[in-house]
Amino acid sequence: MVLRSLLKREESYALHALLLLAEEPGLSALEIAERLKAPPAFMAKVLQKLAKAGLVESRVGRKGGVWPKLPPGEISLLKVMEALSGPVTLDLCATLRRCPTEERRGFCYLKPHLVRVNQEIRETLAGLTLKDLLPENPPGA
Repeated sequence: MVLRSLLKREESYALHALLLLAEEPGLSALEIAERLKAPPAFMAKVLQKLAKAGLVESRVGRKGGVWPKLPPGEISLLKVMEALSGPVTLDLCATLRRCPTEERRGFCYLKPHLVRVNQEIRETLAGLTLKDLLPENPPGA
């Protein structure tokens, strides 16, 4: 059996990097890549996308490194996923005014369910923040 992930590889790395930075702000991109066992060039691209979305910032100098721009409670899984890959949807059919089956048959039994599940997925991802994923008493605290 082949497993299929709903999170794209870069989305997963982004979430792990943000969780790491919530606990240890100011790490360099290379340190983040090493700790997450990620290819450094790939991690740099992920961090660039997070910076462009306003979720992290890079600082130079003595207190340099990568820093979160928002508190963990303000960063939802949906926000991270959409920052990396664009709008999240289960199936494009759910986003169309009339899907191909509706155009052909006049109705679609599947579309209402896709729309409902799509909405539930988006609400769940929007309701889960990095704060929810972090331990209440982090190690070393």
